[in-house]
Amino acid sequence: MDIDPAALALRDSASAELIATLQAEAEAAGGPAPDAVAAHARELFDKYFAVSQQRKEPPAQAAAKIAKLVARQTRKALGFDELAEAAAQAPEPAPEAAEAPPEASGTVTGKTAGIERKLMNVLNAVSAHFGQPIDIVSGQRNRNQQLSEMFANWQSHLRNGRDNAYLAANEKLRLELEALKQAKDRKTFIEVLGRKADLDKLSRHMSGDEVDLAANTDPAIVEALASCLNHRQGRNSEGKRVHHFDNSRVVWPIPESTRARWKS
Repeated sequence: MDIDPAALALRDSASAELIATLQAEAEAAGGPAPDAVAAHARELFDKYFAVSQQRKEPPAQAAAKIAKLVARQTRKALGFDELAEAAAQAPEPAPEAAEAPPEASGTVTGKTAGIERKLMNVLNAVSAHFGQPIDIVSGQRNRNQQLSEMFANWQSHLRNGRDNAYLAANEKLRLELEALKQAKDRKTFIEVLGRKADLDKLSRHMSGDEVDLAANTDPAIVEALASCLNHRQGRNSEGKRVHHFDNSRVVWPIPESTRARWKS
């Protein structure tokens, strides 16, 4: 089957971004060589993307779904994800159960790779309703990025860890990290945080279940998204003022009664 060149370009871009993320994780964990990671992830990504295009899935939605799937399977197969034992082996792409399809007419730009499917569907639906693109300024982050940024921004907008809900509820760990930050021991700070924290609760960005939008996003779009996703404002771990949206209480498919409340 011939795949549209634009779809292939999107596939290659998403695949390259994912491979770079996985290679960084493998290096941090003392795992397999970069070439091995790239070969394994690229083969899976290309295979799954071809299947998605045979089923005529929108390329952007397919790439986002496949990135998350390939990340899990590559970490598991090559043995460099310490959470692999707890993570369920994701199945190969299969026909979707009866459910409303993604909104094809919306435009979601920015850091879309690896974002969970229903979260992307909501973003697409709101974009389509308002006829405006939605730009993700911070999406899925790899483990090393997240932990490094938390060390760098510990004493500023993270307020010594108190602005992270997970660490605020785990004072013993927060104080241990505070001492390591005071000692400027970056290596041990990252090692302790990665080993002792529940990473899924520390940040939903690592699993692709949260996105950040710019603080100046159209208020009507923010309100519409907040009717379907969990929303809060603040700074992200990179220090940017943002709107956080996560899928901890996602509404999908979106009822017409909810859409009717959105401002035009």
